[in-house]
Amino acid sequence: MPRPLVEPSLVPALRPALPALAAGVVAAAASGVAMLGALWCVVQLIGEPSMSWAGWACALWLVGVALAATSSWLSHHAESLFEARVRRQLAAHLVRLPASTLSRYSGDALRRLVSDDISALHHMTAHLPAEFATLIVVPAVTIAALVASAGPVALLALAPGIVAALFYLVVIPRMAARHSAESADVMGDIVTAVDDYARGIRVCRIYGAQTGAAADYAESTARFTRGMQERVRLVATPAAVAVALMQATATFAIAYAVGFDWDATTLAATILFSLAIVTPALRLGHGLDYVAAGRSAAVRLATALNEPTLPAGEALTVPAASPSDHLEIVDLTVTITDRRVVDGVTHAFRPAAITAITGPSGAGKSTLLKALAGFEIPELGTVRYAGRSITAIDENLRPPSVLLTPQGADVLPATVRENIALAAPDATDAEYTAALRRAQIDVSLDADATSLSGGERQRVGLARVFLSPAAVLLLDEPTSALDDRTAAELLKELRHLAHDEGKTIVIVTHDPALADDADDRLDLGGRNVNDAASHSAALTGAE
Repeated sequence: MPRPLVEPSLVPALRPALPALAAGVVAAAASGVAMLGALWCVVQLIGEPSMSWAGWACALWLVGVALAATSSWLSHHAESLFEARVRRQLAAHLVRLPASTLSRYSGDALRRLVSDDISALHHMTAHLPAEFATLIVVPAVTIAALVASAGPVALLALAPGIVAALFYLVVIPRMAARHSAESADVMGDIVTAVDDYARGIRVCRIYGAQTGAAADYAESTARFTRGMQERVRLVATPAAVAVALMQATATFAIAYAVGFDWDATTLAATILFSLAIVTPALRLGHGLDYVAAGRSAAVRLATALNEPTLPAGEALTVPAASPSDHLEIVDLTVTITDRRVVDGVTHAFRPAAITAITGPSGAGKSTLLKALAGFEIPELGTVRYAGRSITAIDENLRPPSVLLTPQGADVLPATVRENIALAAPDATDAEYTAALRRAQIDVSLDADATSLSGGERQRVGLARVFLSPAAVLLLDEPTSALDDRTAAELLKELRHLAHDEGKTIVIVTHDPALADDADDRLDLGGRNVNDAASHSAALTGAE
């Protein structure tokens, strides 16, 4: 089934730009007609030399130029607004994707979506409508003018242009379509390889050009060269023939052969108007490669925008955190790519306590943690915080209530201060330093976070935990990059955070010592966990 001309998911962003685009199309068509009018005045000037015909020709040329400039401004202005709306729409959609869906997109794929793919829509939006309208209107007016001035036989002069235009606009794009898509993909791979190399120059120098980004760059450029050679082999000769037929030599020869015995005015009209089809066809043909790339980009954008998102939630208030608040799951089932990762789990997490989630790799520990934070959509069951479904809470209010610190040592390319300020932007430097100290790291607030070691980066992320107002803290493998002594000190601070400050802390861990020191444990070693006893006990203790 053929895809629609405009992807439905892009229509909301395009709709406000349609009036300006329509005005640009009308201005472009009017510009083409004005230029033909100027040409008609030149024809009349040949038969009847006078200043009035010359003046009309100049005036119509000026009108045509002004209309063309107006069309270009309107189209590009509308396209810029459309591009900005798509970018905002895509960004708002991506931040609401479930964690499992977002993980399918690499960092480079996301960069292409929000940057390259949106930019690729430019020619389709700002140029194609006006050029297509010109291709329809100008030849129609030309045919009418030729028939009126020289009769139907004059249309023979248009034959080379019509044949070449059809070949140039239909046959050649079909021949080059596969190679155009491949070229776009290869260029993306080349940009990615260059970016990866720039970020990992030291690694590439250690292992040489045979591995990593350097090898990817060499392979991508080789693919680009092979693809261009294949495309030239298939397309160059037919394109050259088509362009040759569009030249004045072929068209003028037929025009003269048809009307050599006509009067000067009729012959001039036939010769000058015979190229009217060629010019808009050439303009449109040169942009067809960009249109093909834009269609592919639109499909990728639509695919991303059609991904199901997390529930936005409607509750605009969250009960104030208190020791009686509790987090619980009831018959929770989460399925990812047809695999049931979390299967019927029921548990109540004791307030003001540390609960360790344990189990073998693949048991669904991290997925469960993301579901607790509202970052995964349960297939069955529910997650409740303070008696309210986590998905019912407005998405902007969830992080201040339930904070997830994912596994890994990712930091933003900014200072340590700017990284931990994400949790408490109004905190003082003294509070930031105290949080770092509790996270067992001594580093300057002005230090570049990306220059820190893996363990230091992890602790910078954990420092945000000690600044967050959230009543529930979800930590995924918080000690995976720490030595035993540092991990033990960190656990003491987390225990103080839970017992003395009333935080509910849930930790996913493979560390037996950390699990043994926790107040409670939820073991996902079995595929189906229904911890009714701890559920009842936790609820009783919360009352």
